[in-house]
Amino acid sequence: MLARMKLRELASLGIAVLLILGTLAWLAIAAFHFWMSSGPPIPQPRDAFLTRAWIDLAVAATFAIAAALAIRYRARRRVA
Repeated sequence: MLARMKLRELASLGIAVLLILGTLAWLAIAAFHFWMSSGPPIPQPRDAFLTRAWIDLAVAATFAIAAALAIRYRARRRVA
């Protein structure tokens, strides 16, 4: 199956996979920051962790949207 794929299709699939992995990684980082904002054991402002958590969540959402667009682009190219 992979031998028949064109290089462009393989590249778009690779980009989609990397974006999905990036999304999962950023979601894990966001979850950690949300957890730390609920009461960190270190003397750092809770608002700093909450702000970082929202930023990480936004980055994860951006990666997820980009992955969805890459998959959609790949699906459209296969139909056409």
